[in-house]
Amino acid sequence: MKADFGAPTNASTPHSPLGHETRRIIVGDDYVNTALQSTPFDAEWQAYLNNQLWARTWARGIISHQEYSLINLAMLAGLGRMEEFELHFKIAITRTKPPLEKIRELLLHIGMYCGIPVGRDCFVIARRLLKEHKIDLSVLEEGKGLAKSKSKAAAKPGKSALRAPAKTSTKKKSSGKTSK
Repeated sequence: MKADFGAPTNASTPHSPLGHETRRIIVGDDYVNTALQSTPFDAEWQAYLNNQLWARTWARGIISHQEYSLINLAMLAGLGRMEEFELHFKIAITRTKPPLEKIRELLLHIGMYCGIPVGRDCFVIARRLLKEHKIDLSVLEEGKGLAKSKSKAAAKPGKSALRAPAKTSTKKKSSGKTSK
């Protein structure tokens, strides 16, 4: 009988092979192996994570793994969950690898919307992990690679991406009606 991984799970529910594979791709074998050392108490949680989080979100292919990484970083920062932010930042720079320019822009955006203290914490974590993992930051040097990711409107200073309102004539057209 084929398992329905969209149905509610319980501890005896088999793990979706797709969810299991995706989970290993994103967080790595060591992390998954440790997580799967579950007890009768949390086996239900592991089945739920595998089948719902991994098989029914990350594995759907609608949003790329890089985009999910950026989304997770933003949500975790917004929640102030810096220990989880750190885990997902490490995943981003070592596994899903969104462009560093996008990660940096996201952190700037987080600082604006979540507050300077949260933005500062994000940059502290980022600096430490980038150094620990010996990530090459030369792509972020002035003028290198930045123009590739900019839209045409953003690449031309002073040009707005929004259209200017159409000019209207100052002459009134005669409608043939008179106002009283």
